Amino acid sequence: MSGEGLKGKVVTVSGPVDSNKLGVTLPHEHFFYDSRSRFVEPEDDIGKEYAHQSVTLENVGWITKNWINNIDNLVVDDEAVAITEAQLFKDVGGGTIVDVTNVGQPRNPDALCRIAKATGLDIVMGSGYYFGYFHPGDMDSRTEDDITKEIISDLTVGVDGTGIKAGLIGEVGFSTPFDPNEIKSLRASVAAQNECGVALSIHPGPGADSPFQIIDMLEKAGADLSRVVMGHIERSSLDMDGILKVASRGCYVEFDWFGTLNPAYPYGPVDVPSDSVRIKQIRKLIAEGHLDQVLVSHDVCFKMRMACYGGPGYAHISKYVVQWMDEMGITPDEIESLTKANPQRMLAVI
Repeated sequence: MSGEGLKGKVVTVSGPVDSNKLGVTLPHEHFFYDSRSRFVEPEDDIGKEYAHQSVTLENVGWITKNWINNIDNLVVDDEAVAITEAQLFKDVGGGTIVDVTNVGQPRNPDALCRIAKATGLDIVMGSGYYFGYFHPGDMDSRTEDDITKEIISDLTVGVDGTGIKAGLIGEVGFSTPFDPNEIKSLRASVAAQNECGVALSIHPGPGADSPFQIIDMLEKAGADLSRVVMGHIERSSLDMDGILKVASRGCYVEFDWFGTLNPAYPYGPVDVPSDSVRIKQIRKLIAEGHLDQVLVSHDVCFKMRMACYGGPGYAHISKYVVQWMDEMGITPDEIESLTKANPQRMLAVI
């Protein structure tokens, strides 16, 4: 990609743009997402009553605590709603949203272009493979080289014959324990990264060991760790020392659940921090010299996280978190790095 004169630019669904033109950037979001196959039917009477209801302001309180037990919550597929939600971010000064929806999820390049045109936002589309639960049925027969070529094609030719190009690899997903196909996917992603000079965003498996195991595999495969984003850091069961150890390996550390407090994680106990604790953790990372490695986002992927259903939406960080950061001692220049400079540097082709 860099050989095509893209060095320093970011590839959006509308074409390449200079990285310094992105403005406030959310590096980990979804406009379309479908997790209905993970739905778990409740056993109690109240749960059975709520399980098949449409998400509303009346029942979203229950759903936020039982999010995998309401099937409607698990799908985000309305383009008109996506435009309205994205516009809320644009209205508070937002510039760019990275949609890390990729293979195994309802990635929709044409719809992303329409959202970008309707709102004036820059939108970056993901490539690569999500975690094993969402892999296609023939994943066992796909070779590492097959996957590498597919990702490179997404980045250089376009996705699914649309001519609309992805701008990063991710979110590349992992389970706990790792599925062999997830390891194959990661190795292919590294090869594509080295060929195309783009960032690689990781969805680690549940558990405190997963980020470190993945970093070890990335390093062994020859990845540029300075171009790797370790996502969902606040649901990885890591204490502050663990988060600092991840940052010490040289990758980006992404706090991408801002606005969400969900201790009822269905894959084991996770002490998900509040926004104020996230800010304190970021402040500690800054104090230890890791300012340039921190990214912030919301991971809007369920209805309960959308503003129209009472969730944080895409505008939460700009509307509220930035002020809280300022009140808690993060300087304006540091906030500028967190919301603009860091994601711009991460997304720029090298």
